[in-house]
Amino acid sequence: MKEFLTYFLASYNVWFTAPLVIVFLFALFRLAMGAMDFGDADVDIDANVDADMDVDADAGARTPSFGDVFGFLNVGRVPLMVVLMSLFGTWGIAGLIANSLLNVPEKPEWVWISCVIAFFCCFVCTRYISLALSKLFPESERAISDVHLLGLSGRVISGQITTTFGTARVQVPDGPELTVSCRAQSDETTPVKGDTVILINYDRTKRIFDVKKSEVD
Repeated sequence: MKEFLTYFLASYNVWFTAPLVIVFLFALFRLAMGAMDFGDADVDIDANVDADMDVDADAGARTPSFGDVFGFLNVGRVPLMVVLMSLFGTWGIAGLIANSLLNVPEKPEWVWISCVIAFFCCFVCTRYISLALSKLFPESERAISDVHLLGLSGRVISGQITTTFGTARVQVPDGPELTVSCRAQSDETTPVKGDTVILINYDRTKRIFDVKKSEVD
């Protein structure tokens, strides 16, 4: 036990073991609360975080925004907390494996290489893990096919809808209310949280809707 704790708390490992502890404690908390469905509360968290982190796109060149990162990690298809747990978990596992392969206990100064490897692995792994998990959550379930949602209107729940990422709630007639990923056209007015938008096109490859702001809210 002492050897395990020594290894667990070693300065070169704590960068990776601490996030794993956070994931473990959060999972225990969710089990204790009996709320493992990550439902609407997580959708609200997604919307609020997106509102804080979106970067306005100017008329000219635009700088990369957190919305681009969220889109890459499939936030919107999968709740934000699930994505964060995946990031922390894969960061910790990849870092510990890298430490072992690089023999960092004998060469502690190489821990930065493990951090670089872990950073790359956690983003790539989380992208594909979230793609696989997206089918398990209500936000991604469709009572009808995506193309059949064209023409429907929805309420923006992200901070805004940029040219690369945003989310909106769409009420299916005689069906469920769905959360969809969407983007705005560069020549259209930028929809913001609370606006009504109309789904006008669907990108089958990226699984994202093109929307425009409704003139009548």
